Amino acid sequence: MTKAESRDGKKTTTSQAYDAILELIKDGTIEPGAPLRLQKLSSDLGMSMMPIREALSRLEATGLVDLVPHRGAVVRPVSLDDLVDTYRTRILLEGTLCRRAAQHFDEADRERAFDALEAQRQALEAGDAQLARVHHKAFHYAIYGAAGSAWLLRSTEQTWHNSERYRIQSEADNDLLTTRRREHERMLAACEKHDSDEAAEALRAHLISTVSHLDAGTAKRLLILTSDPHA
Repeated sequence: MTKAESRDGKKTTTSQAYDAILELIKDGTIEPGAPLRLQKLSSDLGMSMMPIREALSRLEATGLVDLVPHRGAVVRPVSLDDLVDTYRTRILLEGTLCRRAAQHFDEADRERAFDALEAQRQALEAGDAQLARVHHKAFHYAIYGAAGSAWLLRSTEQTWHNSERYRIQSEADNDLLTTRRREHERMLAACEKHDSDEAAEALRAHLISTVSHLDAGTAKRLLILTSDPHA
């Protein structure tokens, strides 16, 4: 049991504060470089400052928040170098998960992934972007979970959260969302065929495609950097 959970499994106020601030950072409501004022967050979230302070400490540990002398907590800025580093790391970690998942993928894994993909589609059609993001992650993690590596799965959390700050900028593009659906289906099909190389490459292409929408030059740089899996 973590400090963020009560004995009955319910989230504590600190965990609720963490989740709420994390979502505000990921969806851009609190912009990169913006200060995280305890009093304002306490007022906005309707919580005391103690769980807010503890939540900011947890967020600092994830790399999404910086503690700056004489300024307090601020959202870590975004940059093209950070974008490359984040997605290069995701390709390395999640590509490994895809390879392993494809080797062990079964019908139960397929159903979980397919159901998450359908739930994401329905949420997008309903205009619920936040719920769509929940199901989007559920799809990816349904595949990654088939790899059977709890530690490798945990290792993806920080880069996943940071990449959401970039990925979310493409959510308003309906044509791009159709492309994303096809990319997800390619990943799923590769796992169903137990094709490890294709699964990893489908994941790589999917992530580079996301970066391409943000900055074409950066996507080309990422393509070169990840062309050699041992680089």
